[in-house]
Amino acid sequence: MYTALTYLVYLVAWLAYPFNRKIRKLLEGQQGNIERIKNKRKDDATPLVWMHCASLGEFEQGKPLLEAFLKLHPEYKSMVTFFSPSGFIPSQTYKADIIAYIPWDTRYNAERFLDVAKPSVVFWIKYDYWKNHLAQIKKRNIPCYLISATFRPEQYFFKPILRRLSPLRYFTRLFVQTEQSKQLLAAVEINNVTVTGDTRFDRVRKIASKNVGFPVVERFTGSSQKVLIAGSSWPKDEVIIAEAIKQIPDIKLILVPHEITPERIASSEQVFSFCRTLRYTQAEQGNPEEANVLIVDTIGILSIIYRYADAAYIGCGFDNGIHNTLEAAVYGIPVTFGAKYDKFEEAKELIAAGGATPVNNAEELRALLTLWFNNDNRERKRQGEICAEYVKQNSGVTEKILAQIENS
Repeated sequence: MYTALTYLVYLVAWLAYPFNRKIRKLLEGQQGNIERIKNKRKDDATPLVWMHCASLGEFEQGKPLLEAFLKLHPEYKSMVTFFSPSGFIPSQTYKADIIAYIPWDTRYNAERFLDVAKPSVVFWIKYDYWKNHLAQIKKRNIPCYLISATFRPEQYFFKPILRRLSPLRYFTRLFVQTEQSKQLLAAVEINNVTVTGDTRFDRVRKIASKNVGFPVVERFTGSSQKVLIAGSSWPKDEVIIAEAIKQIPDIKLILVPHEITPERIASSEQVFSFCRTLRYTQAEQGNPEEANVLIVDTIGILSIIYRYADAAYIGCGFDNGIHNTLEAAVYGIPVTFGAKYDKFEEAKELIAAGGATPVNNAEELRALLTLWFNNDNRERKRQGEICAEYVKQNSGVTEKILAQIENS
């Protein structure tokens, strides 16, 4: 049944090819993929560590473990695969020996892929469970580790009728974020599980330690103590933010849209047309000091420029679910986001600790920003300190996972 469904989805994807830019990039990227890897691995007996990530967020999550493993085993080469173009395209500057799309998940593709790549160990980051690939990895006795996973009761792995389709039994060991995830897995007799936490804590701390300056951002923020960064914003976020900041004097907004297509940037400019906006890539020709909204129309700098913020709004909480809160929290600033955060443990834990505050509409966001940016900034500083301590206390995950892998 799974294989039949896989072929059906593949057919639908090709039917959507002319109309969907993301699907088009994926299908084009997969063409000739296996042959390219074959050429790189031909007559190469060097051991290979393979890390698979669904997209960019999982890539960032997996980096600490991959880099720590390669530091311990410099004799290995590395391969990183993605399913989404949102991860594959920004990853091209990363220093892996092979960066590729994972082939469509048919048994034939999985067999060919493993025949040419010849991995010695596999790190599977968080989810994106391609059953045929995982089954072939298991069949070949290649150690395969699930990293920083979380599970919820409503997932099909835990439904009586669908359990037999679960690919989770193919993993050598599952490293999960929470005790609840471990208990869910135990209920379906999966016991090769260790609770270690989330490697993203280690990743964001490493990023925050870098001494990198951004003159344009520094000129834009100046001496302001009312700098809000909206990270990975979606259109619904931007409408709410725009309405909220209209009555907050002197606020400086750094807007980082999730997508930076010309259409999206133009849309963002329109939403904030009531104030002076400036695109990051054009700021050298403008006067950043005089702008109210700096729109970042480039990729790869969000996690670093959070250091310039006094508070952060995390995008997509009114769409599919929020993006990475830890990238902001590590800098000791409070965070806010929309109502769809229930799938993200770190968001729920930050709310419980008092470092994060969810909002449901523009009125709630305006009230929160007013509280944070009042004259004494006391509440903003208190919540920011909670965020910084939360990240610090949950770090060290990479070392725990690597130690278990080395001792297995």
